[in-house]
Amino acid sequence: MKRRKITAGKLSKILKEHKRWIDDKEEGEKADLTDADLSDADLRKANLSHADMRGADLVGADLRYVNLNGVWLGSANLRRADLGFANLECANLWEANLSEANLHGAKLYGADLSFANLSYANLKGANLIGVNLEDANLSKADLSGAYLNEADLITADLSNANLSRADLRGANLRRASLRKANLSCANLIRVRGLIIEQLSSVGTLRDAVLSSERIKQVRKKYPHLLGEIELDGEELSKSKIITLRSSYKTLSVSEVQSMPNVSIREKYDYGFYGYSTINHDYNIKTIKGDKVVVDNATGLMWHQGGPDNYTTGYKAKEWVEDLNSKGYAGYYDWRLPTVDEAVSLLESSKRNGLYIDPVFSKKPSWTWTGDESQACSGAPWNDAAWSVGFELGVVGGYHFCYNAVARPVRSVE
Repeated sequence: MKRRKITAGKLSKILKEHKRWIDDKEEGEKADLTDADLSDADLRKANLSHADMRGADLVGADLRYVNLNGVWLGSANLRRADLGFANLECANLWEANLSEANLHGAKLYGADLSFANLSYANLKGANLIGVNLEDANLSKADLSGAYLNEADLITADLSNANLSRADLRGANLRRASLRKANLSCANLIRVRGLIIEQLSSVGTLRDAVLSSERIKQVRKKYPHLLGEIELDGEELSKSKIITLRSSYKTLSVSEVQSMPNVSIREKYDYGFYGYSTINHDYNIKTIKGDKVVVDNATGLMWHQGGPDNYTTGYKAKEWVEDLNSKGYAGYYDWRLPTVDEAVSLLESSKRNGLYIDPVFSKKPSWTWTGDESQACSGAPWNDAAWSVGFELGVVGGYHFCYNAVARPVRSVE
């Protein structure tokens, strides 16, 4: 299709007339940008409400925060366009190409996205309430935290889409493809048109909000999808695969450098840089109002975070004791981890700036362990322990007067 090249001067004139049309419907002309070539254009200051942009080339265009309420964008090419927080309420995006587009926080209430290509698009936190997504291609799209209440998703391709924490209440998922979709923590109450067979290929339903009847159906046919949702309290121990040492020991540097389930990048005089080789199965839960992370791979329950401020090893022990006196999450057996347990949290690459899964809070970035260090700084010290740092992926022995924090753990028995 041949595009109309729009010069900067001509665009300015069209937008000026369009503003007059918006301000007073009897003056000016509604913007006619059909089939216009606006690739890579900076339109951040434009008010394009109700403009006709059918078939326009907007590849890589900057439309952040732009008012596109009621605009006609049918068959438009918006590949890689930045529509972050744009107002697209009631917009016509029928057959539009939005692949790789940024729609983070965009308002799409009542928009028509039927047959649109949204593959690899970022729709994180977008408002898609009541949107028509019939036959839309949403494969590998990021829809985490998106509002999809009452959305029409009939036959939509949601394969590999990230729908974690998405609100899908009342959405119509009839014949939608959910292959390998991430539905963890998604709200699926009163979803319409969804049959149990559609869930056979879902990536995960862990901690999803489901009706009791739907939970029974999934548990009967596809229990692996529920992860932690089907287990209560101490039943979690049944999922234990790898048992890590939980009793404290005094360890030398060579002993720590010979730990199992660890890949070492670099050894140094007082420890090593490395990461765990355990394939974790983390589940975040709220128990009695307190956040915990359960690892089904090791049978450990972790405090999601810890104290906000760095403290000495002595104070860290006191903080854990105080945690038990209050009964965090209803349990009274929290403790400092062993170095084996703490190292199991180290990831091979940084995620959110730390070598730890983002299911955990960013603080603390270091943790003391209950294992004593046989030597620090080349000489025997009393009250020296092993600690693990998530900023650098490092394990080292330090005197308790040094500053770290505590990431408490308990064994699920």
